[in-house]
Amino acid sequence: MKNTIAAFITIAALGLALTASAQTPAGRIVTIDLNKVFNDYYKTPMASAKLKETADSFNKEHDDMMANYKKEIDELNKLRDDQDKPEYTAEVREQKRKAVADKLTGAQKLQRDIEEYRTSHRKILEEQTQRMRQSILKEVQDVVEKEARDAGYLLVVDKSGNTLNGVPAIVFSQASLEITGDITKILNKNQPAGGAAPTPTDSKGSTK
Repeated sequence: MKNTIAAFITIAALGLALTASAQTPAGRIVTIDLNKVFNDYYKTPMASAKLKETADSFNKEHDDMMANYKKEIDELNKLRDDQDKPEYTAEVREQKRKAVADKLTGAQKLQRDIEEYRTSHRKILEEQTQRMRQSILKEVQDVVEKEARDAGYLLVVDKSGNTLNGVPAIVFSQASLEITGDITKILNKNQPAGGAAPTPTDSKGSTK
């Protein structure tokens, strides 16, 4: 699952900023890579693992439905091949044709059920993914806003997105103004013991 934040987001307005390093003076504009913070937050891979479990469960049920559908189609084809054999009486052929019609109706219903299952469960998974992203991003933003108020920085700007022209929204920023690593450390300070820490992603100027 891809976890990207493509939008240019201004998190804090006048009076908001981050408690980054002591080298960054108050009243300055600082930058953060929200995409990196999102990916390096320990809750993100945990949530992704739960989503994968749900997706795997859906896929298994879908595969079972498809196997049942294939079985129905195989039986339908056999009935079709058998229905008009010349040795059958008219009465038997009529019975065979009715059996074919009944089997076809059942197969068509199964096909509709599979399509409905795909649509509904794809929507369920998309909604769960969106809720997970929103929940984690809300936690990130809360930390950013608190640290911004405490530090008294002027502005916090997300550097992870691109403009409509496909170029980086932030062309250049000094490493001393980069506070991605500091926010990540704050978010991960309560990581449960024994939990595997996310592998840090690359971000120029960020703290590992």
